[in-house]
Amino acid sequence: MRSYLVFLLIFSTIPAIFFKPHVGILIWSWVSYMNPHRLTWGFAYNFSFLVFVAAATLVSAFMSKEPKKLPNHPLIWLLFIYFFWTTLTTIVAAYPEMAWVKWERVAKTFLFTILTVMFMQSKGRLHALLWVIVLSMGYFAMKGGLFTIISAGAHRVWGPPATFFADNNHFALAMCMILPLVRYLQLHSDNRYIRWFMGSMLFFGFFSIFGTHSRGALVGITAMVLFLVWKSKRILFGLGVVVVVVGIGYWFMPQSWHDRMATIADYENDASATGRLDMWKFAIDVANDAPILGGGYDIFYHEGYRAAYLPEGVKGRAAHSIWFEVLGEHGYVGLLLFLLLGITTYFTCSAIIQRCRDHPDLRWARDFAAMLQVGLVGFATAGTFLNVATFDLYYHMVVMAVLIRVLVDRELAARGAEPAPAVPVRTGPFKPAIAPRGGGG
Repeated sequence: MRSYLVFLLIFSTIPAIFFKPHVGILIWSWVSYMNPHRLTWGFAYNFSFLVFVAAATLVSAFMSKEPKKLPNHPLIWLLFIYFFWTTLTTIVAAYPEMAWVKWERVAKTFLFTILTVMFMQSKGRLHALLWVIVLSMGYFAMKGGLFTIISAGAHRVWGPPATFFADNNHFALAMCMILPLVRYLQLHSDNRYIRWFMGSMLFFGFFSIFGTHSRGALVGITAMVLFLVWKSKRILFGLGVVVVVVGIGYWFMPQSWHDRMATIADYENDASATGRLDMWKFAIDVANDAPILGGGYDIFYHEGYRAAYLPEGVKGRAAHSIWFEVLGEHGYVGLLLFLLLGITTYFTCSAIIQRCRDHPDLRWARDFAAMLQVGLVGFATAGTFLNVATFDLYYHMVVMAVLIRVLVDRELAARGAEPAPAVPVRTGPFKPAIAPRGGGG
């Protein structure tokens, strides 16, 4: 029954997609993040829904009379340059069979990232995309948090099977990135019941992160909270919230969770941690021998390279770090481009915050940008221990920053305000704005 329902839901949107390409982007995002077909047990489980959604969206995009101009923003140029570079490293990859498989997946992500920028240049469409992403992943946040509470944290929380974030660590990272966006929607929802619902999603999402037993996620969520405290003028209040929230979670979890978290400090005696260090050294050695182009996608799984670069008796594994993943696969040039992409996104958000400081009606953009920054901190810190450099949500956050900047500049230009540089040289601390009830969004 579920298979028929999912089939009906997705294919009933195809006619609308042919007339409205932005609907295709929304459906693509829903299927990509929630993977509703993976919640079935019948024929829909392995059905390639995204192929049909993508085909309809591309036809619609080609036929649409809507403007198809991309913003002239540094992040757009960086996205194209980074994709070009990863394509070049794939052409000369040491493991072409697997490299092209991963490149194909990344190319799909890149294509729909660009289509997102092209067709979502309005506040309504941008918020529609945000709601789709948040509700799609928030479902698993609430489900995982409820499971953690019911089981008293005795069992690990995993992501939806056969998806990009099926692994417990990847799922935890996804939750770290999505919770700041949940908070934004809570702040800017007019309906109090929606605010309560989003508040419950934050509550259960927090416990779902603890329930994954992911050490990297614990580092990520701690960094995110500390970042919020640092950026806020309410230091004592923020520290108090940190103590209460972390204290509740720490007290609630079982001894097995405490024992696992304790290995963060005792990494020398933890096989998983030392295995990561071996693979990080592997990435450095590969990059030193091929500093420009690296080894190509999935070089970490090449048995010949493992035999050449890993110490005898050491078992090869994934990179377990976005930074070393990019370094080993795309060389020092690729790592530089990847770093520039993240740094430019962060400072683009800072520029938005600065631009909106004296415009109360643009508080939505200021808060949105601030929460994107929090999510970026979570990705950068938790991602230090996970190989998720190609995660869709990160690139969606990059283009969301571009879209917010476009909307803010467009609104201020209509008022006759002077243009500001795309990325500020430096910004001072800010106090996160809390939208008044009915503040729009």
